[in-house]
Amino acid sequence: MKSTVDIRLYRLLRDLIHMALSIVSIYVYGKLGIVAGSLITVSLLLIYSLNEHMRVRGFSTRLTRLYKPMLTEGEIVKMAKSPMFLGLSVLILMNILPFEEASVIVLITGLGDGFSGLLRILGEEGSKSLWRLKTSLAGFTVAALVGGLFYEPYSILVACASSTMVEALMLKIDDNLTVPFTAGLMIQMSKYVGFNSTLKSLIEELDTSIYSAIRGWWLNSPMNVLTPLFMILDIILPLSYLMLALFILFRRKKPTGVAMFTTFTLVVSILVHIVKVFYGRYRPPASIKKDYSFPSNHAALAGISTGFFYDSSKRSSIFIYVLSALTVLEVLALGNHWFSDVVAGFLIGLFITLPFSRFS
Repeated sequence: MKSTVDIRLYRLLRDLIHMALSIVSIYVYGKLGIVAGSLITVSLLLIYSLNEHMRVRGFSTRLTRLYKPMLTEGEIVKMAKSPMFLGLSVLILMNILPFEEASVIVLITGLGDGFSGLLRILGEEGSKSLWRLKTSLAGFTVAALVGGLFYEPYSILVACASSTMVEALMLKIDDNLTVPFTAGLMIQMSKYVGFNSTLKSLIEELDTSIYSAIRGWWLNSPMNVLTPLFMILDIILPLSYLMLALFILFRRKKPTGVAMFTTFTLVVSILVHIVKVFYGRYRPPASIKKDYSFPSNHAALAGISTGFFYDSSKRSSIFIYVLSALTVLEVLALGNHWFSDVVAGFLIGLFITLPFSRFS
C-alpha cells in the first residue's frame, strides 16, 4: 500500500506531466502541422485506451506499470479517462480553431488546471469548496499571465475567469473537457464582439480619468506636504513587507512559512517583471520612474502579504492591511502608476498566494 508521501509524489508527477503534455502538444502541432499532429494524437489515444482496457481486465504491460502508480483510488478499478479527455480536447481544438487560438486554450488548460492540481497536493482546508476556489484562482491567474503574453490579454482574462469557476465547481464532467471548451467559447465570444479592444479602451479612459482626479486632488490638498514622506515610503515599503512577514513567522517558529513567503515573493516579483517588460506600458506623466508600469510590483507585494496573512491573527492582519492601503495610496498619489496597474498587481499577488495562508 502506498504511503501518504508516495501518493503526494505521484500526484505531483501526474500534474507535472499534465502541464508538460499540453506544452509539448502545442509544439508538435506547430512544428509538424495539423495533419501530422492529429495522427500522433489519435495514435497515442488508441495506445493508451488499449492499455487501459487491458489493465482493467487484469493484464499488464510496461506502459500500464509505468503510469499505474499515478492513478487515483477511483481510477484503479476503472479506466482512467482524464488523459483521454485531454488528448481528445487537444485534437478537436486544433482541428476546428486557428492554431494561435487553439494553442493558447491548450496552454490555459495545461497551466491552469495543472498548477491548481499541484497546489491541491498541499491538502484541503476546512471547506473543500473554498480550498478548490483558492487553488483554481491561483492556477488560472498564472495561466492568464502567461497566456496574455501570446494572445489578446483581455480575452484571455475572460477565458481564465470562466475556467476558474468551472474548475472550482467540481462538476461531474472531467475538467479536461470543461475547461478547454469553456475557455474556447469565451475566446470566440470575445473575438466576435470585439471585447479585447473595447475593454482596453474603456480601462485606458478610466485610468486617465482616475489619474487626473487623484493628481488634481493631491496637488491641491493640504496632504501634498506629505509628498517627500511618500517618496521615502515608496522605497522602504517593499522591504517593510518582507521584514514584517519574516518577523511574524520567525516569532511563531514557522520555518516552512518563511520559506514559502520568501519563495513566492521572489517568484511573483520575477513574473511581474516579465509581464511589465512584455506589455511595455508607459508610466503616467507625473512619474519620475523610467521603467514600465503594468502591473504594479508594489501592489503585487501588498497582495502577496494580504493573501498570506489574511486569516492570521487580528493584530498581524491589521498591520498588513494598513501597509497595503498605504501602498495603494502612495503609488497613486505620487502618480507612479495607473489605477489598473495597482488593481492588477494586487490581485496577482493575492490570488497566487491565497492557498498558502495556512503557512502563516
